[in-house]
Amino acid sequence: MIQPTYLVIMTLLENWRTLLVPSGTFQLQDLWQLIVVIALFAISTKIFGAKAKSVVITRITPALWLKGNRSFLVLWATLIVAWGICILIPIEAPIFSFFSFLGVIWLIIGLLTSLIRAPFWSQSVAAVCYLTSAMLSLSLVDDGIDSLQDLHVTIGTSTISAWGILSGILAFAFTMWACLAVARIIETQIQKVPGLSPSLKVLIAKIIRIVFIVVATAVSLSSMGIDLSALTVLGGAIGLGLGFGLQKVVSNFISGILLLVDNSIKPGDVIEIDGTYGWINNLRARYASVITRDGTEHLIPNEDLITQRVINWTFTNNLVRMKVPIGVSYDSDPHQCLKLVIAAAQSVDRVLLEPTPVCHVLGFGDSSIDLELRFWISDPTNGVANVKSQVLLNIWDTFKENNIEIPYPQSDLHIRSSDIAMPSTEPCISPDK
Repeated sequence: MIQPTYLVIMTLLENWRTLLVPSGTFQLQDLWQLIVVIALFAISTKIFGAKAKSVVITRITPALWLKGNRSFLVLWATLIVAWGICILIPIEAPIFSFFSFLGVIWLIIGLLTSLIRAPFWSQSVAAVCYLTSAMLSLSLVDDGIDSLQDLHVTIGTSTISAWGILSGILAFAFTMWACLAVARIIETQIQKVPGLSPSLKVLIAKIIRIVFIVVATAVSLSSMGIDLSALTVLGGAIGLGLGFGLQKVVSNFISGILLLVDNSIKPGDVIEIDGTYGWINNLRARYASVITRDGTEHLIPNEDLITQRVINWTFTNNLVRMKVPIGVSYDSDPHQCLKLVIAAAQSVDRVLLEPTPVCHVLGFGDSSIDLELRFWISDPTNGVANVKSQVLLNIWDTFKENNIEIPYPQSDLHIRSSDIAMPSTEPCISPDK
């Protein structure tokens, strides 16, 4: 009983490459297998894709990774079954064999990378490993790379092959991952520098990210065998077309850079534009995020911040002066009212004692003596309407305690005599009665 089992194990070990690693070449008659793979992918994504999207993942674990990739697991299992059926018939199925082998590798990669706690690093490492394993698996197929190199297109002096495109995608993915990882580390270090303003930190981070993206793109194009000097004219034409077709996008992008350079608006500033009052949450390449007091986040295009009138409550400092109009009765003593209004404002915690609040008589209105209270606050991010409301309530209570009346508009109606005969309103009595 032990001897047959030993022989089976030794046979498996001797033929492990034949069983696990795809062999043979891809022929034109194998195209139907590729069509079947695409159809199975579409069906599995349609059935299990919606369920996978409904899974909210805050931290990746192997169990959650399996739950979120049901469509991949179903597709991989179906391909293994199809490959086994082709072996039993028998029919050569190199494409089924290739994707079954690749599915094993991707399953192992997915489970291992799900152990990484940081989602950014987990997804980035997994993406690079997926592409690398696919390229290595394809290189194991006999004449696989040569067949892809034979599929090429010649543009001028440059020759672009299918293998060059795949290697370029791999190079772009790896370079982009490395560049974004380095950019994120640099951005984190920049945020810790105390001497830089918030807008300058954002500007430096954006420039570093753009430079790294350009480097990754250049490396990928060079890996495809494309002569970068040959793209000068093409790049100029594309740039001209983008300039006309994406005027708003380019305008917002340039406006965002100008805002960061001149430091007129920076993260944390309290602004008011077109009836929207709130503080700058962050500045993006195309828009600025403004959060209002009710928690609503407005995405304002950078161009509007350049071309429209913007009130920056905290441009120079956080000190903001508030003005509150007040009316008192003519029967009141205005000197006493001024003192009571100032005392009521000073009793509010958010009102600054220095500069001290002041109250002035602005004029004598139709129904009241018009006063105006002026006071300063240093935290406009906490709202201005609420502190004004608190001040008005304190003034109301103070006036009630001192019997000072807040008048309301009154109108006097004078009736003058007229020469026009008015019809009599007395009841007419008949002579018979």
